[in-house]
Amino acid sequence: MQISDLSKKYRDKIDFLDLELIIAHALKKPREFVLAHPERKLTTGQKVLIERLVARRAIQEPLAYILGHKEFFGLDFKVTKDTLIPRPETESLIEEILKLAPKNKTILDIGTGSGNIIISLAKNLQEQNTFYAIDISSKAMAVAKKNAQAHGIAKKIKYLRGNLLTPFLDKNQLRDAIVVANLPYLDLAWKNLLNSSDTKGLKYEPHLALYAGKDGLDAYRKLARQLRPSIGKNITLLCEIGHLQKKEMQKIFSFAEKTAFHKDLVRKWRICVIKI
Repeated sequence: MQISDLSKKYRDKIDFLDLELIIAHALKKPREFVLAHPERKLTTGQKVLIERLVARRAIQEPLAYILGHKEFFGLDFKVTKDTLIPRPETESLIEEILKLAPKNKTILDIGTGSGNIIISLAKNLQEQNTFYAIDISSKAMAVAKKNAQAHGIAKKIKYLRGNLLTPFLDKNQLRDAIVVANLPYLDLAWKNLLNSSDTKGLKYEPHLALYAGKDGLDAYRKLARQLRPSIGKNITLLCEIGHLQKKEMQKIFSFAEKTAFHKDLVRKWRICVIKI
């Protein structure tokens, strides 16, 4: 069987780009090779592997889990079912932090997951910042450490396991810091979730990293309680939220000096910047 035969067989069952990437993954070749060599004959092992991966994609399992990696902010990240899949809208968080051009500041990434946020920041900030990655999941933390090592910055990031800021506050005073948080913000009814190609695959992602109470904001309420004692200590919180949660976030962080919101690539409220 040739690549062209598989392309004809499965092109109506899954997205054609996904199919090309799956074939390339099975062949351990770039996608360009698949496009340039439709006559390439497949071994029995390659054919069986492709069929198995196509079957997983056909039932909406995210392609990132099938391939084991996902690109984010120009970098490639290992992902597993213990981590959320990095999404393009989250790149707006990185862009907002880079605009601040922080120097000699502590940067804490809460709920680091695959490490895509803190690693992207550590790669792009050349100043003498101190980077912390915090996650409650030891399995997610292990993935983040592997990604940091793959990108050559393992020594730049300190890892703390625990809930939100707790492991940092147990040992340090929070002052002159940037806190970045892509916490779970989905409500149980998904009212604040935009329809997208990723929606059907959410059942495969870790629920602990997706859902936070009836309205999706329980995690941010806990974070607000942790941050309140740091009023006046030059703390900036940047977080990702659901597009319908702007007003409630203003209430939760009513003690803040300033709260601003920014829209994502599809012009929906997505980034919240809070000066405490």
